[in-house]
Amino acid sequence: MKKMYITLVLAMSMLMANAQSFNSNLATMLQDTLTTYVNMLGNVKGMSAAVYIPGQGTWSGTAGISYTGQPITSDMKFGIASNTKLFVATVMLMLQEDGLVDLDDSVSSYLPNYPNVNPDISIRQLLNHTSGVSDPIFVSPWMDTIAANPTRVFTPNEVLGWLGAPVFAPGNGWNYSNVNYILAGMIAQNITGHHIAELIRDSILTPLNMDSTFYDVQEAETGIVSHRWYNSIDYNDTSRVGLNTAGGCAGSVFSTSSEMAQWYHALFSGQVINAASLTELTTFIGTGNPVYDYALGLDRSTTQGIKYWGHGGSTWGYRSKLMYDTCMGTVVCGLSNCWPSGQDGITFLLYRVVRNHVPRCAGALSGSTIVCQGTSGVVYTVPPIQNATSYVWTLPAGATGTSNTNSITVDFSSSATSGTIMVSGVNNFGAGGNASLGITVNPTPPTPVITQNNNTLTSGAPAGNQWYNTAGMLPGETGQNYNVTVNGDYYTIVTLSGCSSDTSNIIHVIVTGIAANPNNAPFLVYPNPVRDILTLQFAAANGNDEIVVSDMTGRIVLRERSNGNRTQQLRVETLPAGVYQLQTGTTRVRFVKQ
Repeated sequence: MKKMYITLVLAMSMLMANAQSFNSNLATMLQDTLTTYVNMLGNVKGMSAAVYIPGQGTWSGTAGISYTGQPITSDMKFGIASNTKLFVATVMLMLQEDGLVDLDDSVSSYLPNYPNVNPDISIRQLLNHTSGVSDPIFVSPWMDTIAANPTRVFTPNEVLGWLGAPVFAPGNGWNYSNVNYILAGMIAQNITGHHIAELIRDSILTPLNMDSTFYDVQEAETGIVSHRWYNSIDYNDTSRVGLNTAGGCAGSVFSTSSEMAQWYHALFSGQVINAASLTELTTFIGTGNPVYDYALGLDRSTTQGIKYWGHGGSTWGYRSKLMYDTCMGTVVCGLSNCWPSGQDGITFLLYRVVRNHVPRCAGALSGSTIVCQGTSGVVYTVPPIQNATSYVWTLPAGATGTSNTNSITVDFSSSATSGTIMVSGVNNFGAGGNASLGITVNPTPPTPVITQNNNTLTSGAPAGNQWYNTAGMLPGETGQNYNVTVNGDYYTIVTLSGCSSDTSNIIHVIVTGIAANPNNAPFLVYPNPVRDILTLQFAAANGNDEIVVSDMTGRIVLRERSNGNRTQQLRVETLPAGVYQLQTGTTRVRFVKQ
């Protein structure tokens, strides 16, 4: 397997998270909740919990005991059981990103045939439990076999020998099976030559600096592992080898609550796998239970009308529960050292403390996304945020504005730069989720300078010009040059990327007359420029030629027959101001109509 490293962005985000300060009021309420309910529920020996909130960082708390006289401590490790599956699914997606596998490949592409394993099952169907493979591990007689052989190393091939007939044909239903993930781990090892424990370590744990997390039996136990209680009996002196080699990829990872919260945050904020993989990871399918959907090592549950992502885990002596609020980005993790226990309910209560007290996620920010330097009075608004009593705004460099409400008026200085506007709700329990809006700040074009050459004005700006005179904008006149046909004051304004310059210098132009007899034409045209009557004076009688006047687009605007005299007058007072071409015979002459 090619090594997969998480980018420097992850390291920076971890540093930022460490620098954040978790609200003390909220921390007190979370700890009180944890302590109260662990003490209230007699079947919960001990519990470690963690809550991550964007903008605040991570709180961790403990309650209860590991064993008599030894309280649970925040650095203690717990078996996370089936929450192992998300690590396995993520590794499979990483292998797919590296081009080593396709989740829609069949298992027969990587594994030999096994009884009761349909060779047409896809890897994706293993990961989302639509394979139809049965799940014999924690039912008799195999559960009894594991319990009777706590130090025995059970191989994946041995566990596959316990399989009963498929529950359904691949893709024709949903059935949770731990064996699905044992098969996925076997495929990963056959592809890479490395055990799934090494792949998880190499591609996830080491880059995330999760040094308190380990894959049991395959890796050495690190730090202090909480005693595990099974049916109220302390099983600490009973080997975990048989249990965690039989369960393998389905549930053998140990961790702390704070590292599990860190893991969920890193994964769902896009720091571990690419966007396409994250979409695959979180594509949920129905399970037949209206409040429970499943994706790849991840479920989407609804409790008391509240929908969230996460997963549960149960094994002999441990329970785990992870919850992820997709709106706020909040992670809640609960780990307990006993089975059975009510720790899932306590984890939900911790989540509810956050939902009921911390400002909820912000809606979409509205306001201009493209502005110009020097623009003032731009209004940005976010819908009112639930639980917020005030608002905190963050603006791009060079932008100013002050507000503690859900609306702010922003002034962009002449040196303002592009960036992001962010807002979050705050109250006595800290800051909640934020909304952000990318802002492009375009520079204001320099003020153009125009120059004159006879009747032609030229702007110093090569593009973006719009010419004006005292009557207003000159439609269609957007070139760098403008040929003046009417006396008056002229200027230009340059607009680029929606931003306009100040007005250029103003030049007063008196139109220079066009030569009355250009190129020794056989007649004179005057006055030129003309207002009402244009006179044609011929050197001799002009015969019977037609006189045609056209505008500069070639459209004929006047047509008369020559009168046969040496002088002829044309009435042009109804023609719009501009430059025209007069033709009689083969001779063409231009004149200006004022």
